[in-house]
Formats: sequence, structure tokens, C-alpha cells
Amino acid sequence: MKQLNTFIFFVSISLSMLSALVSAADDASIRKQLFSRLDASFAAAREAKVDVLAPENYEKALKYYHSAEKRFSQNRGLDDIKEHIVQSESYLRKAMDASRIAAVTFSTISRARSNAESANAAQYAPELWSRAEKGFRDAALRLEGGDVKSAKKVADRTEPLYSEAELVAVKENYLSGARNLIAQAKKIRADRYAPKTLSNAEKLLIQAEKELTENRYDTDLPRDLARRARNEGQHAITISELAISVKEKQRSVEDIVRSYEKPLSTIAGEMDLVASLHKGYKETEKNILKSIEGLQKKSSELDQCVILMEEMDAEVAKLEKQLGVKSDRLQAEAKIREHLANIESLFNRDEAQIFRQGQNLIIRMVGLNFDSGKSEIKPDHFGLLSKVKKAISMSPSGSMVIEGHTDSYGSDINNLNLSEKRAEAVVQYLLANMNLNPARITAVGYGEARPIANNEAREGRAKNRRIDVVIKFDG
Repeated sequence: MKQLNTFIFFVSISLSMLSALVSAADDASIRKQLFSRLDASFAAAREAKVDVLAPENYEKALKYYHSAEKRFSQNRGLDDIKEHIVQSESYLRKAMDASRIAAVTFSTISRARSNAESANAAQYAPELWSRAEKGFRDAALRLEGGDVKSAKKVADRTEPLYSEAELVAVKENYLSGARNLIAQAKKIRADRYAPKTLSNAEKLLIQAEKELTENRYDTDLPRDLARRARNEGQHAITISELAISVKEKQRSVEDIVRSYEKPLSTIAGEMDLVASLHKGYKETEKNILKSIEGLQKKSSELDQCVILMEEMDAEVAKLEKQLGVKSDRLQAEAKIREHLANIESLFNRDEAQIFRQGQNLIIRMVGLNFDSGKSEIKPDHFGLLSKVKKAISMSPSGSMVIEGHTDSYGSDINNLNLSEKRAEAVVQYLLANMNLNPARITAVGYGEARPIANNEAREGRAKNRRIDVVIKFDG
């Protein structure tokens, strides 16, 4: 009997919940039937700025709308609800009609308001914006009341407030960051420690403000000037803080010079150059610029090759269409390119470099590092190797070689053995975590025999210590 009562209780609860759900669904359906047309009309009215151009009738329409909603929530009679909806629709139509006249009458002030709104004047110039909004409302109410002449006078008086609010907002938006940084720089005596930089920041700020005042609608130049003023303000702070740290013996001049030389050494290393800083930075700067010039030339040549290749592909496609044949070789080439792009999308630049060498796809795992003299794979690299697994799964038919490479430090035989062990460790990881035919994969160690960068540079040695996954394309 107890079980039966429990069953009846749960059935009762379930029926109540079902009834509530059905009732809610019915309410939503009825509300949609009653309010859908009015909701659409209000959306169109807001889009047309009717609430601004004809506030009195719009607010009356909104009052009846909320009243209809309240009656609906109280389960009042449909006739009562419909009456308030009809009243809301009536006032909304009046508001729409009035707004069309207002749009013509207030075309100039409306444009000024729109510009101020775009500049976020409500946020950056709240007092001016509020005064302008009150003035516009006053003008709109007068126009709704039929006093056109008075409405125009109020609008003419109010328009400059919007323009002023816009200018303040634009200045605040663009210039406040620079102004704040300059103020911070002055607090820490940048006028003493970085006078040239601080002065430059102040000049840029004045120039930006002048440009905004003279032509507020052409913001590209003042925005750039403000950005440069911010940078110089921050630069003045940085220089001052370094000077103060030296003065207070927290850091030495040597510490600062070496810290600023480090990025130059890193850039040189990435470009396969050895930074030579014993006589200053000029020689290294010259070598970097020369290397960049060479890369730019190669890039230009490569661009031309790409254009030529695209033209040749188009010509071949045209001939194929005319002759009614399809080149198997071109189809295979297109398939390889697509495959390469799909695999490349798996990795970010800190994890792996993906490129092609002839009929081989190379996955150079720049993010896979081993402890010095060790060949154990660290858990930190499981995520990268999971992506390698996915790349291999996307190449089901090709054989592959896992190549181990080292830098030039250490004896030739030790480096060769270490590179073989590291390559084998990757192979064993993949075999243990994939359904992979062991006949498809081989481990090879090359030691220091195949460098890809300058072993005299720290960054070059890091590039040479690598694992390459070489996937061979079929055919």
C-alpha cells in the first residue's frame, strides 16, 4: 500500500509539472498571437529613432504596451488586454507619423546627435550629452504639440551642445591615454631623467588636440599622433624608472645595457647570425638589415613564382577543358597541397613547422625539447605528440622516418647516439599510442651532421636540436 501511495504521489507531481509546461507553452503561443505585430512595430520604431523624434506619443504607446503585458501576466480577459494593445498601436502610429515630420525638421541636429553618439559622448562627455538630450526632447515635444517655430529655435540652440559633446568625447577617447601617461611621467621626474622624450610626448599631444579641434571628422592623423604621444609618454616612464634604479643602485648601467642587447642577440640568432656587440650594436644592426634585404628579395622572387605558377595552372586548366582531359599529375599535386594545408592547420608556430621537400612532408617539432643528454619524452609534450598522431592518421598510406638531430656541442659519436635514442623514443611513443604498423615507421639519428642553422649562435643551436617527422607521399 505504501508503494502504491508513493507511485500515486510521483504520478501526481509529474502530471502537475506536465500541466505547467503545457500551460507555459500555451501562454507563449497566445502571447505571440497577441503581441507579435506590436513587437515588430516597436522594433521598427526604435530603429527609426521614433523614441527621440516623437517622445510624447512614443511614451504613451509604451505605457499602454506595458499595461497590456501586465494584464496578460495577471490572466485578465482577452478583450481587456486587446484594448490596451489597440491603444498602444494607435499612439505608436501617431509617433511614427510625427517622427517623419521631425526627421525633416530636425535633420541637422539629428546628424549632430548621431555623430556625438558614435563618439560615445554619453560616456566621455556625460554632462554635455545630458543637456543636449534634454534640449532635443524639448524641441521634439514642441513639434509634437504643433509649435514648429519654437521647436526649430530650441533645436538650433541645442545642436552646438551635441557638437561640443562630440569634440570632448573624441578628445577624451583618443587623448586621455596619452595625457594620463604624461602625467605619470611627470610624477616620477621624467622632466629630469627623460626630458627629450617627455617633451616629444607633450608636443605630439598638443598637435593631436589641434588636429581634432580643426577637423574632428578626419581622425586618422590625430589618432596616429595620440598613439605616438602615448608611446613616448610610456617611453619617458621607462627611461625614468631605469635611471632611478641606477641612481638608487638597484641596477647597474651594465645590467641595463645587457638587457637591451639581449633582444638584438635573439633577433640575430633567429636570422642565423652571430651578434657582435663588443663594439656596440652597429655591426649587428648592419648584418641584420643586410639579411632582411636578402629575405625581402627572396620573398619578391617567390611572389613572382607563385603568380607564374597560378598563371600556368590556369592555362593548363583551360587546355584541359578544351581538350576534355584531366592531368593525373596536376590532380595529385592539388591533393598534396590540400593535405599539407590540413596538417599545417593542426599546429601553431611554437609547436611545429610544416613544409614540403620533394615528395616528402616534414613536421619539424620545434616545440619538442629534451633535457640535456637525455632522451626521455616529458609529459609536457604529450599534447604536441597527440597532434603528430593526428597528422600521421591523416596520412594513412605513406611510410615515415623519425629523424633525430643535435647541435655541434659534444663529440660526434655521442651526438649520433643521442639523436638515435631520441628518435627511437618518439617512435616507441607513437607505436604505443597508435594503431600503427611498425613496418611503416623508422627511427634514424643524424647527430650533428645535418644542421639547419648556425651552431655558433645559441638560437641556431636550439634549431639544430630537433626531431623531424618525414612522411613520404605515395607515387
